[in-house]
Amino acid sequence: MVQLGNLSLRAGTALSLANHVAAQLDNIYPAEGRNSDAEQVMTVLPRALERLRPIVETVRNYEPGHFNHFHSLQYATLLYLLSNEQWHLDPNSQFAERLYCLNRTLSSLDLFYAITMPEVFFISHGLGTVLGNATYGTRLVVFQNVTVGRVGTDRPVIGTNVVLFPGAVVTGGSVIGDNSVIAAGVAVHGIEIPPGTVARTEGGQLKLGLRKRDYAALYFRPDPRV
Repeated sequence: MVQLGNLSLRAGTALSLANHVAAQLDNIYPAEGRNSDAEQVMTVLPRALERLRPIVETVRNYEPGHFNHFHSLQYATLLYLLSNEQWHLDPNSQFAERLYCLNRTLSSLDLFYAITMPEVFFISHGLGTVLGNATYGTRLVVFQNVTVGRVGTDRPVIGTNVVLFPGAVVTGGSVIGDNSVIAAGVAVHGIEIPPGTVARTEGGQLKLGLRKRDYAALYFRPDPRV
């Protein structure tokens, strides 16, 4: 691996990683050619890797200080960061759209380039997951088949250290308090979930209980700033 700032790359060099992304773009969503794509990736790659560093340092499933583009969860995260950085650079960019489409094709993750994700988040087996317009707190864990999104002008607000287990749905003006868990298959719409709560279903009814263990700590290393 080659060091780039504080992050080592399995791809070798930043240019090798950019060429890897560009080759996929050119094969699936061709536009101006592979060399042009690689140049555009290089424009936003340093900032994307800078944002990726606290994620790989925090997620227990990742090796601190190393980025592996063959790790599908890490790669899906990088593609989102690249698309988001490109969108910030040029809101009318077709390149951001192509990166978003590539991520959706490769990972079955719908994470639009204009969505603002927190500093630290972990997409675990994100197949079929849609992360839409919402306010996301840091240290967020999201599993497969999760749906988060607005209804009309109502957008969810998700606190810090929240875990959304497989099939969870959070929509409308829902507020998910800090340190809360939405259990598998639970739908929360326009409801406020207090901090430190586990939301589950029992007999088809939503039940709220006190969280008895730190579920987020199963996926994140302790925050050294706390």
